[in-house]
Amino acid sequence: MTLWRAEHTLDTSAEPGEVWRRLSEVSCWSEWEPGVQWAELRGPFASGTQGRLKLRGEGARTFRLARVEDQTTFTALVRLPLAEIRHIHAQAASAMGTRVTHRIEISGPLSWFFGLTRGRRLREGLAPGLRRLARLASAQD
Repeated sequence: MTLWRAEHTLDTSAEPGEVWRRLSEVSCWSEWEPGVQWAELRGPFASGTQGRLKLRGEGARTFRLARVEDQTTFTALVRLPLAEIRHIHAQAASAMGTRVTHRIEISGPLSWFFGLTRGRRLREGLAPGLRRLARLASAQD
């Protein structure tokens, strides 16, 4: 059961293929995700692959690509004590170019705690992160 959720959607003139390229280049997440200092993937960008990332002001943490549907969506799962954070990124072609959505869900017995302690920072990073992603992807058109 998800007890905390935040979401932001943005339309961009960038082509879907370029947006997906940026989303799936894990080592470049820090270029557009405000809270990410660095990230690395230990294998292909596919369901089940694990990676590590370091958030600004925190220690490094392991994540897993829980679901990847090529060119459309992926979910990165971070496990915390008695909670999970899911970062769900989705994209679809739109009249403008591409519609991109980033949703964050926190579930588990301590989701209320992590929603209180991390929720504001997570929510505030959604819009700026998608704007940076769109700007980078549009620059490649």
